[in-house]
Amino acid sequence: MKTDQQQQSLDWLDSPSLPFKPVLQTAASDNELAQFIHPVKIGSVTLPNNLILAPMAGVTDGSFRLLCARLGVGFTVSELASAKAISMRSRQSINLVRFQAQARPYAAQLFGADIDNMVTAAQIIEELQVCDIIDINMGCPVPKVVKTGAGSALMNTPELAGLIVSAVKAAVKVPVTVKCRIGWSKNSIYVKDFVKRMVDSGADAVTVHARTRQAGYTGPAEWQYLEGISEICGNVPFFANGDISQPNHIRELHQLTGCSGYMIGRGCLGQPWLFAELLGHHLFSDPHTRYLIFRHHLLDMLMEIGPKAVPLFRVHLFNYLKGHANAARARHLLSEERDPHRIFATGKALFYNETLPGIV
Repeated sequence: MKTDQQQQSLDWLDSPSLPFKPVLQTAASDNELAQFIHPVKIGSVTLPNNLILAPMAGVTDGSFRLLCARLGVGFTVSELASAKAISMRSRQSINLVRFQAQARPYAAQLFGADIDNMVTAAQIIEELQVCDIIDINMGCPVPKVVKTGAGSALMNTPELAGLIVSAVKAAVKVPVTVKCRIGWSKNSIYVKDFVKRMVDSGADAVTVHARTRQAGYTGPAEWQYLEGISEICGNVPFFANGDISQPNHIRELHQLTGCSGYMIGRGCLGQPWLFAELLGHHLFSDPHTRYLIFRHHLLDMLMEIGPKAVPLFRVHLFNYLKGHANAARARHLLSEERDPHRIFATGKALFYNETLPGIV
């Protein structure tokens, strides 16, 4: 039997249009990770807890950010958006960071290597009041971003990176944060010097993904290179990122690094209820509730963007399917699927451990 508060934390499952309520963002009183998960301040902004949804291009759209906030994550970050495009007031780029139902607090992430563009874009974003924090991407490994000198390429031009931070910081009133990597390659790991420069330049928080640009998203995260960064940051929050997908990872990372919080990316894909579980809210272990989350996720996307939601949901669908005996066959059959009813049927079969539609 669920308590009234627990039921309130689940009522949105039957109605995606219900406004966001931060019911699950406070850790349960008996949470075994209580000493590691707690509120934290970034500049003037207080996060209800120190679990952060990582920005992921093509993944962390408004619907997924809202879903994760409903499931307890304390802070979300937009997909990376081009500062150059926003400085030219591109509607498409502005809409990438603007979401009507956005749960707060929330950061818009910008990428670019031109100081004037970064400043102008940050001022436009602040003027539109779409976020509480502006995050500067210094970690994206994608060639089309790197070749412009932006993303992880800025780690090779630390002086420019510092000037961007200080210029944006001077131009806006909201806190300004940085997300970077541990270095460029296995032979070029210089994260500590880089983080010190970002803090000295005025960054209000720093997140470090424990992989190099060369590694991209492959291989295990190298947490050992995060040790000592908290001491460099001092009173500035430091968030650890990379391969966090289980409760013991929180404990291990804190003991190794003393980090202020945890940014979770691919570890929550296919299991967005991870945030609630890390906060000690064990309400989502039964197949029916997990199916309702799956259904809610797609319904919200359909309400927001219409039929385009089905192909865009595919990245989430395939992550939900991971571990199912017929996952590979299902991915092949559903790779071009456009009918939402078939996706709902697939999800129901998945969580009830039934035969997937179309698979004998």
